[in-house]
Amino acid sequence: MLTHADADVDLRAYRTFFGPPAGHPRPATSRIERAFVVVIATAVIVGAIMLTDLATEVPAAVAGLGGGMALIAGLAGPDPRRVNPPSAPLVAIYPRRVARGDLPQVVTRINLDELDRLGADGYGSLVGSARPGGTLGIFVDDYLVWARTPPRGGINLDPRFGID
Repeated sequence: MLTHADADVDLRAYRTFFGPPAGHPRPATSRIERAFVVVIATAVIVGAIMLTDLATEVPAAVAGLGGGMALIAGLAGPDPRRVNPPSAPLVAIYPRRVARGDLPQVVTRINLDELDRLGADGYGSLVGSARPGGTLGIFVDDYLVWARTPPRGGINLDPRFGID
């Protein structure tokens, strides 16, 4: 993409700020909720098995397995997903046609010295793909800033174009 002769290079508005480097993960369920879901699912499966004319040992075994899984789900530790640093230097890149109040198209992490070099906001030449997970860089004057993390889409916490 970046080495192709027809690579997209276009002028885009940008703004630097401090914020969350990745989007917010979905809220995790609590231990009680996980155990409750397993208990309900086990009850439904056992009820369906009991409607068939299988031996009583089969629903008893399924109920025992379900109870063990509910115990494990109830005792399982906290959400294993990484917690993002609360604040990092970011650059928000806005769409080609942008209006006052628009969210950025993509946001990516940059180094602290690049934050100083780029300034608060301005226009730069975007190189690459301005989409979440893409590869991009932004030229400002003769300085190229590469994305330090895969770009994410804009969220409501990001600065809107033309609004402080």
